[in-house]
Amino acid sequence: MKKLMKSPKSVKVVGKLITAVTLIFFVTHLTAAAKRDKQYVAKQITNLKVDGNLGEWERAEAVAFDELKDVGAGIPKASDFTGQGKVAWSAKDPTRIYFAVEITDDKLQDINPPDATWWNDDSVEFMFDFDNGMVRESLVQWTLGANGKDLSAAAGKENTEWVLVNKGNDYIYEVAIDPTKPRGNPQFANPGKGKDFKAKDGLTIGLSFHANDCEGGSREHQIGWTPGGAWDALFYGDLIFDDEVLAVEPSGKLALTWGALKQ
Repeated sequence: MKKLMKSPKSVKVVGKLITAVTLIFFVTHLTAAAKRDKQYVAKQITNLKVDGNLGEWERAEAVAFDELKDVGAGIPKASDFTGQGKVAWSAKDPTRIYFAVEITDDKLQDINPPDATWWNDDSVEFMFDFDNGMVRESLVQWTLGANGKDLSAAAGKENTEWVLVNKGNDYIYEVAIDPTKPRGNPQFANPGKGKDFKAKDGLTIGLSFHANDCEGGSREHQIGWTPGGAWDALFYGDLIFDDEVLAVEPSGKLALTWGALKQ
């Protein structure tokens, strides 16, 4: 029985085709996974509880709020205003995105009610580009006041669970945001974006989270994880959800202080 032999020419052609397909595959997938300059890979924390105790967050990556956003002539002194943030999720409740944010601010400004020029009060903002539209019209904003009470923009009691622990100049926000639930101020809520959100391994959305420092009746600085305008989707980072579980047992009921974390 004769063996069918491939000619050297046909072998080369097949090889080139395989190489081309492989390159297209990797380029396509790399482009889809890394559209922006910065990426945060959010791992799972299965025992998350929004109580201000950050023991469960021990192994999660922290990113510094060391970039200027909309306001500020330069990065402020760390003793005046600084911070960092972490992100996580759990397959047990995939419609929620969890955050732990630690802020140092030497003076609290709280002069406005919710949804009334909240950006002129000390606060933390969480902004999403759920469908990666990369335009302003795609964005949704949640804002939480440093007074531990004010919910502004899309944030509301139905879609935001949060605890703020304050000790002196140090503020710890532990937050769970559910974009599938009814939203607050329609001007910033963009209800069509993220209404079907469900975190899963490999899902990538746009994220900017940052803090406002306000004094003398107005905002002095806005610092965050990424540079550029808070409402410019091109300056967001990629938030990538990953299946890995960060198995850390809670380390007690007392909240960790941001002052202790900085030492």
